Amino acid sequence: MKVHVKSFGCSANMAEGEIIKGKFSEGSSLTETEQDADTIVLNICTVKGDKGALDEVKRVRKENPGKKIVIAGCITPSITAPIKAIDPTIQLVNTHHINEIAELKTDALAHAKPIKLMQPRVRTNPAVGIVPISSGCLDACAFCSTRLVKGTLFSFPPDIIVDEVKKCVDDGCKEIWITGQDTCCYGFDRKTNLAKLLAQLVEIPGDFKIRVGMGNPRHLPKFIDEMAEVMKNPKIFKFLHIPMQSGNDDVLKAMRRGHTVEQFKQLVNKFKQTIPEITISTDIIVGYPGETTEQFNDTVNLVKELEIDNINISRFAPRPGTPAATMKNQVHGNISKERSTILAQEYKKQSIEKHKKWLGWEGDIIIDEKAKERIKKLPENSPSPAASRGVLREFSPAGPAISVFHFGNVQQQQSAGYRTQNEMSGRNYAYKTVIVRENLPLGSVVRVRIIETQAWCLIGERI
Repeated sequence: MKVHVKSFGCSANMAEGEIIKGKFSEGSSLTETEQDADTIVLNICTVKGDKGALDEVKRVRKENPGKKIVIAGCITPSITAPIKAIDPTIQLVNTHHINEIAELKTDALAHAKPIKLMQPRVRTNPAVGIVPISSGCLDACAFCSTRLVKGTLFSFPPDIIVDEVKKCVDDGCKEIWITGQDTCCYGFDRKTNLAKLLAQLVEIPGDFKIRVGMGNPRHLPKFIDEMAEVMKNPKIFKFLHIPMQSGNDDVLKAMRRGHTVEQFKQLVNKFKQTIPEITISTDIIVGYPGETTEQFNDTVNLVKELEIDNINISRFAPRPGTPAATMKNQVHGNISKERSTILAQEYKKQSIEKHKKWLGWEGDIIIDEKAKERIKKLPENSPSPAASRGVLREFSPAGPAISVFHFGNVQQQQSAGYRTQNEMSGRNYAYKTVIVRENLPLGSVVRVRIIETQAWCLIGERI
């Protein structure tokens, strides 16, 4: 059997995509294109909407008549019937059954708790080892469908995670991405926590750095001193991804986020005081049901006050089965679009100024991505190109310095001047994107000097 696998969405889904490839590689051959395959596996993401995934399924079915199609990944209850309406022969295998995907002959949609570690892998990027540490979460945010797909928290055993990271390092990975639906609640079901896990991982021999994936800020206070201390270790990128979602307490309450604006500010300030050069990344939803102009302005002002480094901006769109989908006072799409533009423009101005501080910096970076296409620099008066509504984006292993995501209308933006085949992207110790205008091996560690700064990245030259 000849199999082609395409993955979409977050790093956790990417890790599952690598396992899917690994499972099929044992008894089948993997192909680079759909045309060369007789079975096509789409590892989809529906967290930000069904439309993009459904459009991709329709395209693949239309362009590949007669071929077997398997849909894996984040399969919400709302998308199963529309997929079967496209073609009832399409096989559905949800995120809980990827370990057995190559053997399954029928749909597999029941919830289960497999440990998605120490499985055969085909790595998308040889420089990056993606290690899921848990599945599910402990929260019930009103807008999110993740728990509908992943279920409640199931933390993987620390010893198996350690073995997986060791394997990644032995395979030559220079970046280890610790990922999950919520890394900050890791271990609460095992009487441990994320900081204790990281303390074990930094003891693994080898030349690598760990990137800690997104975590709900409401859980951090339980172990914040431990976390701030372990983050000082040179084997951990000075990078923290904690979604604030809104800068207004009333909106946060409506979202059922479980934290306040003041608590979020205390967390950010704690890490900045402990690690001044830390990169803070966050997620923000604009146009949440009932959000007023004044409440949106609170969010803009909080971004200014905290000088957030990276922002993923989402325009709210209802997800079937979530409380927010039926809330009153839905914000008109045009207003949400305007707010996302205002916030992105403010972020861009802030980012330009913050990046200037890196001019002249010298240090090592890990080369983790090869530029694949020429991407024009964004106009100075526009933070993003025109929106492409409902487009499902294939995963990019390293990713942009800024992303603008719309719930159900996914758009990513990148800017690094003109990117050519002889440009590489790397990360420094603070997980800043550094572009080097020469061809270098993935996973190589090179010393650079920053000679130019832009809103979305730094430009370096080897020294």
